[in-house]
Amino acid sequence: MENNRAKKMYDFHVWANQQVFQNLKQLPDGIYGDTIKSVFPSIKEVLVHLYATDITWLEIMKGNTIQDTFKKVEQRRKEVDGVTIDELEFCYEKLAKEYDNFLTSQPDLERTIVTEHPKMGICEFVLADLIHHVVNHGTYHRGNVSAMLHQQGENGAPTDYVFYCLK
Repeated sequence: MENNRAKKMYDFHVWANQQVFQNLKQLPDGIYGDTIKSVFPSIKEVLVHLYATDITWLEIMKGNTIQDTFKKVEQRRKEVDGVTIDELEFCYEKLAKEYDNFLTSQPDLERTIVTEHPKMGICEFVLADLIHHVVNHGTYHRGNVSAMLHQQGENGAPTDYVFYCLK
């Protein structure tokens, strides 16, 4: 499994999220949760969105229905409402372990899964492609966090893939 490219990309996603959390914890109080005029109302909201979306895709990859997936996401979203940055980071770590358990249990990450999307109907996805989608989505929103930090006079964390490869 170590040589699997999709798994390696997911590991990069976990690493990049860790870099963001480590950076945020070094910054002045308030940066994480303060309301600002940006793409999201706060950095915390970006991270909660990313967390919820990662849960959504894991549940879909596991073969759960969209209805069951939405229920689970709503439940876990409620669990992170009002949590500290350390508590949210811990939730991310638990989710990363869930992903790792799922990915290592899969004999074929190139297999096609079928799911129903509420707006697009029945969809077929290659499992590895969905993993890459999770990573791309995370990269996009880590960029939002970086831009929001710059708006507040702070620096974002370097999370480019090349830094992951050099670690």
